[in-house]
Amino acid sequence: WPLQISGEAQELFSVRHGPVRAARILPAPQISAQKCDNFAEKRPLLGVCKSIGSSGTSPPYCCVDLYSLRTGEMVKSIQFKTPIYDLHCNKRILVVVLQEKIAAFDSCTFTKKFFVTSCYPCPGPNMNPIALGSRWLAYAENKLIRCHQSRGGACGDNIQSYTATVISAAKTIKTGLTMVGKVVTQLTGTLPSGATEEEILAHGNLRRSPLVPGIVTIIDTETVAEGQVLVSEDSDSDGIVAHFPAHEKPICCMAFNPSGMLLVTTDTLGHDFHVFQILTHPWSSSQSAVHHLYTLHRGETEAKVQDISFSHDCRWVVVSTLRGTSHVFPINPYGGQPCVRTHMSPRVVNRMSRFQKSAGLEEIEQELTSKQGGRCSPVPGLSSSPSGSPLHGKLNSQDTYNNFTNNNPGNPRLLPLPSLTVVLPLAQIKQPMTLGTITKRTG
Repeated sequence: WPLQISGEAQELFSVRHGPVRAARILPAPQISAQKCDNFAEKRPLLGVCKSIGSSGTSPPYCCVDLYSLRTGEMVKSIQFKTPIYDLHCNKRILVVVLQEKIAAFDSCTFTKKFFVTSCYPCPGPNMNPIALGSRWLAYAENKLIRCHQSRGGACGDNIQSYTATVISAAKTIKTGLTMVGKVVTQLTGTLPSGATEEEILAHGNLRRSPLVPGIVTIIDTETVAEGQVLVSEDSDSDGIVAHFPAHEKPICCMAFNPSGMLLVTTDTLGHDFHVFQILTHPWSSSQSAVHHLYTLHRGETEAKVQDISFSHDCRWVVVSTLRGTSHVFPINPYGGQPCVRTHMSPRVVNRMSRFQKSAGLEEIEQELTSKQGGRCSPVPGLSSSPSGSPLHGKLNSQDTYNNFTNNNPGNPRLLPLPSLTVVLPLAQIKQPMTLGTITKRTG
C-alpha cells in the first residue's frame, strides 16, 4: 500500500496464492564499479516465501519468488529442497534461512555467494536464529573452535534469586517423579521395557554429541570466501569477525543495533538477554574482543522471545515474547549504568561529563580508593559524579596500571574487559487487545 499524506492507503500489489511465511521489500543494492544491477528497471522488488511456489510442483515453502512492485511481474524464483523459515536482506545480500543452513545471494544478480551448514537449530519460534546488520551476519554455531575463539564473551549471569531456585527445584522434583513413574510402570509390566532403554541410549548420545549450544559466529559478508563457510581447526579465519560463547542454552533470537557494533542475544529460557560489543581485529577473530556490556534480566519464568529491536540512538532495547509482552530496557552504547544524565537528555551523552573530565576527579578517586578502599567521593556521603553514578564506565587505578605495563594504553581489545551491568526492564508493555477484537469493536 502507498500511504498518502491524508492517511489513505490504496492497494498497489498483492500476492494471493495461499499462506505466506515471509515477505521482505528488498532495499536498493549497493552498486560498485565491478557490479551492475540486472534488475534496475524492475525495482523495488518484493521477496516472498509462500506455501505454493511459482512452478507449483515444489514442496510448500521451498522457493523464494521475487516480484517487481513496478510492473507486478515475477522476475526471479530461487528453489530449495527443504522448507524456508525466514528471509533477511540488506544492500549487499539476500539471506535465506533454512532449518540448519543459511544461503546468501548477491543483491544485484541473485547468484549464490556463500552458504553455512553448521548452524545450531532452535526449538523456539525462530528455527534458525540469525542477525543481519549492514555488513555482518551473526548465526548460532554448533560447536566452539578454540583457535578462532575471540577474547571475552558471556560473563557469569547474576546470582540466582530465591524465585528461580524454587522454580528450578520444582522442575527437578517433577523430573524425578516422572522417572520414578516410568520405573514403576516398567516393573508392573504396563510399559515395554525397551522404551526406557531407548530413552537412556538417546540421552547418552546427546551427551556424547560434539554439538555445543549457545555459540555465536559473526562473519563479514564482503570478505568471506564464496562457497561453504566452514569454521574448523583447519580453516582460515578469512571473513570470520568473531566467534564466542554467548549462552549455555541454545540461542533463540538475536539482533544487531543500527550501527552493527552491538549484538543482543537470548536463549531458549528467555530469562536473560545479553548485550555484546564487538571489537574486531584485522588479523583474525582470535584477536578480536567481545565485551559483555549488559545482562538484561526479564524474569524467572520461561518465555519464548520472538523479536528484539533497538531505538535509533541505541539507548533503548525492546524484547517481545510470545506471551504478548514487550520489555523495554535502558542501555548505553558504550556500557555503564544507565542514569538520569545518560537517558534524560535528548541526545546521546559522552561516557563522562565535562565536569568529570575537567575537575580531576579520577585522581581524587584513586587516592581515596587507595587510602580507604571504600567509596570514591571527595565529600563523605556523596557520590563523586553529578549524575549519581561513580566510576561510570571508567577503569580503576590497578587496571590502568596493568594496561600501561602491558603496553596497552587503553586498548579495548586487551584485558581487563569492562565489568558487566545487570539491568531490569524500565517498562513492560502488555497489549490487551488482539487484532481481531480491534476489528470487531471499531469496524
